[in-house]
Amino acid sequence: MAVLKASRTAQTVLSAEFSWAVGDTMLNTAGASDGFASAAAHAFDIINLPPGAVILSGELVVGTAFNGSTYALIVGDSASTDRYLATADRKAAARVALVPTGYVSLGEAVRLTVTPTGTTTAGAGTVRIEYVVRGRANEVQAS
Repeated sequence: MAVLKASRTAQTVLSAEFSWAVGDTMLNTAGASDGFASAAAHAFDIINLPPGAVILSGELVVGTAFNGSTYALIVGDSASTDRYLATADRKAAARVALVPTGYVSLGEAVRLTVTPTGTTTAGAGTVRIEYVVRGRANEVQAS
């Protein structure tokens, strides 16, 4: 049995974001160039996380409404596609909070799955997260 002591270290919270518009392209999770507008499911690894990362908070912001029939969005990772935000039509301009789960990353990237229907020619969004890395310290606090 270990004898524990109070923590004397602290770390700053890290922030990362990914923004896209329907005219943009990116390599999808299969390694092929893919767009954010065509009517099919598309999965993109959008924010790389180090092993030990824990997402504390985050949001999906649709800044410019998507004009297709629907624009379903999911936020998760390779182990659980909807770990932080389940699928829903997110075509309207809005802000939706991500739901942190306490999951400690093994190094999986945050994954965005986009499923537009109909012709989508306008729209833009951002996924933003705040996280810490377990075992990391930036400063020592006085006792």
